[in-house]
Amino acid sequence: MSAINSQVGAIHAPQISFAVACYNAGPYLRDAVESALNQRGVDGEVLIVDDGSCDGSLEEARAMAAADPRVRVFQTPQNGGPAAARNIAMEEMRGEWFAVLDSDDLIDPDRSARLLEIAAREGADMIADNLIVFGEGIETHPFLTDSEVGAGRRIELGEYFSRSQLFSDKAAFGFLKPMIHRIALQNPKVRYNEALRIAEDDELIVRLLNAGKRYYLAPVAHYQYRKHAGSISHRLSVDHATRMMEAERHVRELIGPERAATPEYAARYASIERGLAFVTSIEHLKHRRVVPAITSILKHPSAALHFRMPIEAKLKRLFGS
Repeated sequence: MSAINSQVGAIHAPQISFAVACYNAGPYLRDAVESALNQRGVDGEVLIVDDGSCDGSLEEARAMAAADPRVRVFQTPQNGGPAAARNIAMEEMRGEWFAVLDSDDLIDPDRSARLLEIAAREGADMIADNLIVFGEGIETHPFLTDSEVGAGRRIELGEYFSRSQLFSDKAAFGFLKPMIHRIALQNPKVRYNEALRIAEDDELIVRLLNAGKRYYLAPVAHYQYRKHAGSISHRLSVDHATRMMEAERHVRELIGPERAATPEYAARYASIERGLAFVTSIEHLKHRRVVPAITSILKHPSAALHFRMPIEAKLKRLFGS
């Protein structure tokens, strides 16, 4: 993998390196980057990694880099997804902390200072806060409820497994946007799984938790998570689900048979199996392949319960509830 740095200059090491994976983020990119540059009380840099954009995003990123030495721009050799882009940012980061910032999201001005303060107090290797979900046509709301966040706490691996199940009614912790200390990423070296196009943050966090890294959920909500038609994190294709299943098989080997046998992990693994069976069946039905669709569900009969989701979605659109 190669990266093309559009600006090289000797600057002091910042506290935070914001990793912005960018693919056709033109309408949102500048606001996302400026929200990182406008953090109060911390020194930061923004690493924009363009992943083959064709909408002018790269030119916009280069213009921001020319205007502010805290912005550096890189490119992936070819479109590789968010994981490939974030791996380049990890390799190039100068900061003490690696912070995930999606190119269409925003962070409040005091987020970084507040999370750094809490991380230092709690001895955290990774820290995340609640999300504020917003976007056109949706009511702005917190991702996690107040009772789910509580007064803040350490997230253990078992709880993470129970809160990272596919198509669950509970909000998945894998959607949170963590800040990770660089030592946690370097010893031993940990990088994103570039085979994944979605759920790449989730898989990375599982491997870090399994290695004993301390993950803390802060009792604040300073990350603004935008949902719109171009978002990929809430869409699951057969290809995405297949990649997730393959990655999860490696995760199961990594955590070992004792942990894999726990109810929390068994439920997570089964949810991915069901999810793959469901989206495979849906794909067959789209092409009027009824027998293969039924066969996919028969392999995991409980996946049939997921058919209520598109029905419920259509009812909500009809009746506005």
